[in-house]
Amino acid sequence: MKVTAIYCFAQKEVVEIPRISGDEFKTGDMVVFSDKESKEEAGRIVGVERDSVEENKVLAEGSVLRKMVPRDIQIMETNLARGTDVLGPAQEKVLTHGLDMQLFDASYSFDGSRINFIFTADDRVDFLELVKDLAKIFQKQIHLKQIGPRDKAKIVSGVGRCGRKLCCSSFLNKLESITMDMVRYQDLMSKGSSKLSGACGKLLCCLKYEVEEYKRLRASLPPFASFVKTKEYDGRVIGV
Repeated sequence: MKVTAIYCFAQKEVVEIPRISGDEFKTGDMVVFSDKESKEEAGRIVGVERDSVEENKVLAEGSVLRKMVPRDIQIMETNLARGTDVLGPAQEKVLTHGLDMQLFDASYSFDGSRINFIFTADDRVDFLELVKDLAKIFQKQIHLKQIGPRDKAKIVSGVGRCGRKLCCSSFLNKLESITMDMVRYQDLMSKGSSKLSGACGKLLCCLKYEVEEYKRLRASLPPFASFVKTKEYDGRVIGV
């Protein structure tokens, strides 16, 4: 399915909407769109007429309403700033309910009818009563979303050990699985876990960037401990 991918500023994630007809929208455009709950949200187009990354996440009922005008941008910036005001009281309610969760981001939807809260937790959290309390306090629809440490790093951002902005918060639209097999293929086991971990505490995303090339090169090299013959001498492979 061809989709238009939009980074939603309030929800801090990329959403996908069935392809927009015509050429009036392009990558980089700031737009107002309608989500599956018919709520208006603001976002930036990050991909036009591309294949869906995850078909089950396409907002079949969503649509792009218009390009943002200066008035829209002002509303968006005001709503994002209002999120700071509600975060503190919400965190106090988390403590009141004794929930083991870290609420770290809050933002209003573009139309102001919903507050999106994002949190991390080691386990699943029953936050039903918390939602009821927050709805009473703020008189808005409340949406809580639990994410993992890698997704949190993408939202919070920061600088990696390479000295550049974190890949996840600069250009990676999708966080892919990083495994220890990728470390082994590149002979990086001796580096130690601290040097192989990113700001999120998980394996570095960049461990995947070159692994396929390592696999290709290794396919043409003799395996460790095998015997080889060259024009000048015979020998045994003691390192690759």
